[in-house]
Amino acid sequence: MKAIVLKAFGGPEQLQLEEVPTPRIGAGEVLVKVQAAGVCHHDLLHRAGQLPGAHAGVVLGHEVAGEVVEVGAGVLQLAVGARVVVYQRRFCGQCRDCLRGRQDLCRALGLPSVDTEGAYAQYLRVPAISAIELPDGLDYTQAALASCPIATSVRALYGEAALKPGETVLINGASGGLGAHQIQLARALGARVIAVTGSADKVDSLKALGADEVVVSSAGYSAQVWKLTAKRGVDVAMENLGHTLEETLRSMTQGGRVVVLGNVEPGSVAVAPGLLIGRRLQVQGSGSATLEEVRVALALIRGGQVKPLIDRVLPFQQAAEAHALLESRQVSGRIVLSGW
Repeated sequence: MKAIVLKAFGGPEQLQLEEVPTPRIGAGEVLVKVQAAGVCHHDLLHRAGQLPGAHAGVVLGHEVAGEVVEVGAGVLQLAVGARVVVYQRRFCGQCRDCLRGRQDLCRALGLPSVDTEGAYAQYLRVPAISAIELPDGLDYTQAALASCPIATSVRALYGEAALKPGETVLINGASGGLGAHQIQLARALGARVIAVTGSADKVDSLKALGADEVVVSSAGYSAQVWKLTAKRGVDVAMENLGHTLEETLRSMTQGGRVVVLGNVEPGSVAVAPGLLIGRRLQVQGSGSATLEEVRVALALIRGGQVKPLIDRVLPFQQAAEAHALLESRQVSGRIVLSGW
């Protein structure tokens, strides 16, 4: 089969088209013909060698939708021809966390392109329990974004932050794949949204998505947020960047909840314990969604409450171009790879 292989850590040019063996499935597994694969910032970190545990010589990609073309022994819930989205991590399905529906906490969690195969390929072998059938009428390019970034944002906003109608939420990195969908999810719940972006060109598009106010800033934004909230601060914040955590903490109201999802510039950030204590702030990390939250994401997409933001669709052979565009911040939303 055809696949885009990361030959070595480095620039986009390290992503090269190769012929590789088609995966052979075993019991409890299905073979999925990949119809669409999203390009995530996580893929860029892996390609550049900045992801712990990552290695070269692999196929990248964890945002995938496709068609089941082969079913292994013992698989009863899926048949050949099923249209599916693939859960973005591998989990055991047997531990305490998996059995209580928190697959994201499984200690056996495997990462595509690190522990298992990735999705920049014609075919992908996955455990049948990781494949979730698509609602009728939902196309593959939209569905590819259901698990990450949309369900990831469902986990962060609804699961970790417990956002409530009428609350004010701060979303930084608002024009990225996570932020742009978080705006829609927050508005669907009836929250007030303050979006932060580094580009003045993105203001109108963010307001069109549902942002009530947009702050243009590449660094300091807490003072502007403070003014917009009449010196009260925001109830909830989605920290999608990581290195801006200090500014986000200064934007919070008493008892505010901060959810950290991003680590765009890997490294440490300054946190003042007195600020956490004085304002009684909660800081919570969040990662991948649960299976049920992926189903919620699919339902929200099908119902029109959330529209997957796709900047463009490129053939798999242009994966390097997709990485270059994302790295240079020339996109709004996601790039999806589809077709050979």
